[in-house]
Amino acid sequence: MTEPIISFDNSNIPDFVIKELKRAGFIRPTSIQAIAWPVAISGMDLIAIAQTGSGKTLGFLIPMFVHIHDQPPIRVK
Repeated sequence: MTEPIISFDNSNIPDFVIKELKRAGFIRPTSIQAIAWPVAISGMDLIAIAQTGSGKTLGFLIPMFVHIHDQPPIRVK
């Protein structure tokens, strides 16, 4: 099992994403994000059930941004 991400600064989330999260007023991951991010970033399947307003959407979007960021640039022939 993976450890929860309880701080933006102790995560493998790209700095540009963390900067925007902090600029938007987020101080730390919500409970659902803390648990979902390491699971999703590691590539494992994830089902998350949480209350409306708990941060589920960012719980899925941030790992998607990490994955996109880690891909090699598209080369046009």
